Amino acid sequence: MLKNYSYLGIFLIVFAEINFIFIIQPFAMWYIPIVWYGYILLIDSFVYKKNKSSLITKYPKEFIFLCLLSIPFWMIFELYNVYTMSWIYINYIWYLHLFDFTTIMPAILETFSLLNVYKIGERFDVKKHIKNSNKDKKKLIIYVLILIGILASLFPIINPEIGLPFIWIGLFLLLDPLNYIIKRPSILQKVSIGKKSIMLRIWLSGIIMGFFWEFWNYQAYPKWYYTLPLFYMPQFKLFEMPLTGYLGYLPFAAEVFLFFALFRSFIFKGKNDLIMM
Repeated sequence: MLKNYSYLGIFLIVFAEINFIFIIQPFAMWYIPIVWYGYILLIDSFVYKKNKSSLITKYPKEFIFLCLLSIPFWMIFELYNVYTMSWIYINYIWYLHLFDFTTIMPAILETFSLLNVYKIGERFDVKKHIKNSNKDKKKLIIYVLILIGILASLFPIINPEIGLPFIWIGLFLLLDPLNYIIKRPSILQKVSIGKKSIMLRIWLSGIIMGFFWEFWNYQAYPKWYYTLPLFYMPQFKLFEMPLTGYLGYLPFAAEVFLFFALFRSFIFKGKNDLIMM
């Protein structure tokens, strides 16, 4: 049975869809939190129906923390955009829409937890015997990967035109080995021991979210437009986003997972069985 707040979620989504047509203020200005918290409530309820627990019901403090953490997380990409000018906002009031940013990480991780409880891609998992290799050599490789991640993260600032794709992959290249070395959940480490499904679920979360972000943005009153060079802007688009641009949602979803994994353990103890696999 769905939780009662699922009906609120459905109402918010339907209300936002109707208001895309009639543009009733001030609701049109706040379409992002209206439609996305509707989505979050609905997906969380589906997770609860399948698993008898969810982020909101079992980890409410972590859910609130996730919403707050989402603001500084997205501000990293806003900083990149100062240099690359990859997108612009129309009809936005920035200080009001900090609240919009609270939906980004919860939307990704609620979707990821839904895929988890349905065990999507589990058949690709295999058990691997991990050999005891040279620890010093392993640490050296990890530190080299962290250095590559730092350079990749700085590249869009140093050379915005050439480094533009690294907006979406630089943080992943930095966070994954960093998480591994300080014993936080690392995606590549889990894949290396046979848990391939985690990468599949993260990628699917990114693609699903990318579709809905672009779909709802396409209809909205306050919205964003992409201002990428023609090299990155082929004529084939789905909504406002070039088809090739959807590839950026794959590492972006991974970065959401890794960013939460990095900061979660500073506040919360124990394992979150819905996300931290």
